[in-house]
Amino acid sequence: MGAWGIEECENCGFAKIDPLPSRDNRQLCYSKEEVVARNTKKKSFSRNLSRAAKRLFGKITKRNKSEIFYNKLRKHLPPKSKILDIGCGDGSFLQLAKNEFNCAGIEISEYLASLAGRIDGVGIRSGNFLNTDFKGETYDAITLISLLEHLDDPLGAVRKCFNLLNRNGILLLKTVNYGCINRKIKRAKWTGFRPPDHVVYFTPRNLSRILEKAGFSKVKVEAWPLNDNMYCDAVK
Repeated sequence: MGAWGIEECENCGFAKIDPLPSRDNRQLCYSKEEVVARNTKKKSFSRNLSRAAKRLFGKITKRNKSEIFYNKLRKHLPPKSKILDIGCGDGSFLQLAKNEFNCAGIEISEYLASLAGRIDGVGIRSGNFLNTDFKGETYDAITLISLLEHLDDPLGAVRKCFNLLNRNGILLLKTVNYGCINRKIKRAKWTGFRPPDHVVYFTPRNLSRILEKAGFSKVKVEAWPLNDNMYCDAVK
């Protein structure tokens, strides 16, 4: 964990790193240099093992992260529905989703946004989602794929998602599961701890509570004890 500690609420189990990084400097964390450095940094044995297990599971089940979210969208929405992918990265998910939906994305990293911008037929914004004015635009679905743990105001983020959704719109998200057995066994060596990149952590229970607090009426969280991540579908 280096210079950071973990502050955990005794009542609800919500956790955050201490100290939190300044929001003013967040965009600098996602410059081309920082992104490339993180992707080429030598990973620990446990992290490499975890990634290898996930890749193997994906091959066995013939499902990857993009396909999971794409199939969820197809289950909930008709073709041509409007989709917003927040924290879209290089656009890997949007490259698939645009085959059936009208897609847009926003990415805090100018470098990654420039890569996503090469995808035909997809509108990409560069900027911090929390500070962006969408000027009345609304969507049928919003995806937060491995993003919530990066945001220092998660309640503000999901409330903003709620307001950007049309009636009966759906928020689909994936985030690390602070309540998983792996975290309790590995403690500070858990693969989900990545300060100052990951700043907040949820359990299935408090993730449901924050979404309900934001206004969502139907919340379903899928979490497995040995999985470092969890998935959630929340309907407006």
